[in-house]
Amino acid sequence: MRLTACLVACLFLSLPLAAVAAQTNVLPADSLPAGQVAATQARQAPVGTGRGGRPDASGLVFVTQQYPPFNYLERDGDTERVAGPVAEIIIMACERMGVGCTFRLLPWARAQQEVRNGTADGIFTIGFVSDRQQWLHFCPPLMRAEYGFFVRTENPLRYVTPRDVSGYRVGVYGPSLTADILDQLARQVPITVDVATDNDAGFLKLAQGRIDAVFSNRENGLATIALLRIANLRYAGWHSRVDYTVAFSHRTAPEVVEAFEAALRMLHREGELQRCLARYGLQSAYPDVQGGKGR
Repeated sequence: MRLTACLVACLFLSLPLAAVAAQTNVLPADSLPAGQVAATQARQAPVGTGRGGRPDASGLVFVTQQYPPFNYLERDGDTERVAGPVAEIIIMACERMGVGCTFRLLPWARAQQEVRNGTADGIFTIGFVSDRQQWLHFCPPLMRAEYGFFVRTENPLRYVTPRDVSGYRVGVYGPSLTADILDQLARQVPITVDVATDNDAGFLKLAQGRIDAVFSNRENGLATIALLRIANLRYAGWHSRVDYTVAFSHRTAPEVVEAFEAALRMLHREGELQRCLARYGLQSAYPDVQGGKGR
C-alpha cells in the first residue's frame, strides 16, 4: 500500500539533507531555528500574485509541517520534495487552474503565522475548527482524522471513555489542535498533560515508560512509531474525529479560492480525490456535490 511506501520514505528524514536547488538549502523543519526555511517542489514554480489578487503564472504558496503520512519530506537521490496525499491533490487542483504551486515545510506555529499575515496563500493538512475561521477559509473536507491514545503493549487499556485514562500522565505534541483536544478532555477527568514541541518526544518517553500514554492522530502516531522503529507501543482507541483539508488565508483573493474549490469539485466528480487518498490507505470525506458546490 502507498501508506507503507510513505512510511519507508519517512525513514530518509533521519539522514542529513542536502540542497535541492542552487539557492535553496533544505533541512527538516524541526532542525531549523524558529522555522527558518523550507522545501520547494521540483514540479512547482516560485510564487507570485498578480494585480487584483489573482495568481500570476508562477502560482500559489502553500505551507505545511512535517506530519507523516499526511505531509513529509521525501528524498529521491539528490532531490527532496514535500510529499503526501494532500500535496498531490493540491498539485492536481493547481494544474486544473493553470497555475503552479510551491510548498514550504515549516514548524506548525510558523506555518500558521505565514497564512495569517498573507505571506503564504494556503495551509495543509489542517483540521477544521470554528475558531480558525476568523483567519482561514476552509475548503470542503478531504478526509476524516481520528485522535486517540497510544500506550505500551503491556498496558491492557481499551479506551472507550475519558475515565479510562483517569490519573494518567499523557504526552502530546503542541501547541496544536491535538493538544487543544486533550486539554478539553483534561477538564473532564484528572490527567496530567505533558506537552512537547517535538512530535517524536512523547512516543520516545512512552516507549521508555516515562509517561503513561500519548494522545495523537492515529495515522501520524503509527507513522511516527514506524519511523522511530519502536516495537513496544500500540493504539488503544479513539477519542474524537476531525475533518482535515486545505485552508486559505483571508488575504487570498476570493476568486482564487473559488477557482481552487471548483478544481477540487472536478477532481471529486472524476474520482481522482479518492484514488489519490486510496494510494495512501486513506478514505475521502469530500461531501456530495449539490447545486455545483460541495455542501
